[in-house]
Amino acid sequence: MKTISTKALLAVGVLAGLVLFSAAVALAQSAKAGKDLYVAKGCVSCHGPDGKMPLQPLYPKLAGQNAPYLVQQLKAFKTQQRKSGQSVLMFGMAAQLSDSEMEQISAYLAQVR
Repeated sequence: MKTISTKALLAVGVLAGLVLFSAAVALAQSAKAGKDLYVAKGCVSCHGPDGKMPLQPLYPKLAGQNAPYLVQQLKAFKTQQRKSGQSVLMFGMAAQLSDSEMEQISAYLAQVR
């Protein structure tokens, strides 16, 4: 049985650390861009400044939601496949978003606590 050298383990550890750091930086940048988009695209008008205080009780609180779930819902609004409650209000809002913008806004909202 061959053993792994200390240098090899150290190299793997450093590489793993760099990958995790890069992922964290990319997520932070995506969340920052998402916050800017959240405001620029008008989401703040109905869902509040940070997704915590919607304008109407029927509108959902978005802060802290799972990012993939939010992306899925935005895409369903964009294609008008989601039809419940106040969905019709979201059709036009989601139609103006690219997939990348949906992901950035969702990344922002997911990290809001």
